[in-house]
Amino acid sequence: MGAKLPSRSRIQRSLVLIAGLLSCSLVAEAQISLVHVTSCGPQTFPAATCTIPSTGSGNVLVAAWASENGGGGTTIASITDNAGNLYAEAGSARAIDAAANAMADIWYAANSVAGATVVTITPSPSGTAGTAVIWEFSGLERYTPIDQTAVLNSQPATTTPVGASVATTSPAEVIVSVANVQGTVTGISSGNSFSSDSTAGGEGWAHFIASSTGTYASKWTTSTSGTFCSTAVSFVAASTGGGACDLNQDGNVNVVDVQLAVNMDLGLLSCPATIDGGVCGATLVQQVVNAALGEGCSATISHSVSLNWTASASASIAGYNVYRSTTSGGPYSQLNSSLVTSTSYSDGSVAAGQTYYYVTTAVDTSNNQSAYSNQAQAAVPST
Repeated sequence: MGAKLPSRSRIQRSLVLIAGLLSCSLVAEAQISLVHVTSCGPQTFPAATCTIPSTGSGNVLVAAWASENGGGGTTIASITDNAGNLYAEAGSARAIDAAANAMADIWYAANSVAGATVVTITPSPSGTAGTAVIWEFSGLERYTPIDQTAVLNSQPATTTPVGASVATTSPAEVIVSVANVQGTVTGISSGNSFSSDSTAGGEGWAHFIASSTGTYASKWTTSTSGTFCSTAVSFVAASTGGGACDLNQDGNVNVVDVQLAVNMDLGLLSCPATIDGGVCGATLVQQVVNAALGEGCSATISHSVSLNWTASASASIAGYNVYRSTTSGGPYSQLNSSLVTSTSYSDGSVAAGQTYYYVTTAVDTSNNQSAYSNQAQAAVPST
């Protein structure tokens, strides 16, 4: 008798699948990925802070804040964290709903310092009640990541609020969208491409990773009709204009990249595992020199997608299965040949220029398998 396939019976579980990126330094990232998203509140700021998973290095942190009703005149005075990351408003991202006297705003910190675990949001006036959601993305431009910012102010009452739309100008971007609504948000509207990251405070918090230029807007459903305001910001993927030879990700290969390659060869800087198979010697130096002289870059980048999820709360869990598809919603193909006993998985069989969609399942000791988790998306660049 052949091996019994796990049945997909209902197992109580808490799976949050997050597509992330294997850490590296001084090299274009493999894809835009959501590292984590954390909500905090409703609560009074800054007396209450936001605890987040420890941040990585060279990523982009996005912090959005929405006031309670009556806080429409509030502005964000500052956002700080315990690692010293520098936050700024994402352009003119503050949106207001005059009828409800409420507001929402988006701030960000580029080129993150590793190790931040506590974020302090200080509104003006201090002591204002609100809700915050904080995202961390890898694979974004480290220094100037913002492409577009859009707001919608004082929108009429509806049960299907449509967020501010942004028209992206780069093939790979992530759009973060927030709506402060008067009817409690229940989730993303059916058919909308955005992922609902939170409904904390009854508001809408979502993101979408785009793999082509276009105009994008979130759309939510609410339990009751109400007015709303919305803000949205798009962030650009790290430049791969110089391919693997663009070591500082500024879109150009020049003397700065040559010096970085020399420092890697001398052991003064760590060698990224994703470039030339993790070998940064004289060959890489010559490859970068050739690229800087306009002769093209022959160095290679190896792509991979790192997946992380929260452990199932169910009893007697034996492990997890990981599935992948090139189509949103499946069908999915199983990647692992044996149960994954940890809560992470690295997919090294990805192709440049392809977008992948991942889900996981939990399997108990009786070989029962849960339903699919939420879907995570990873867009791999073409270089």
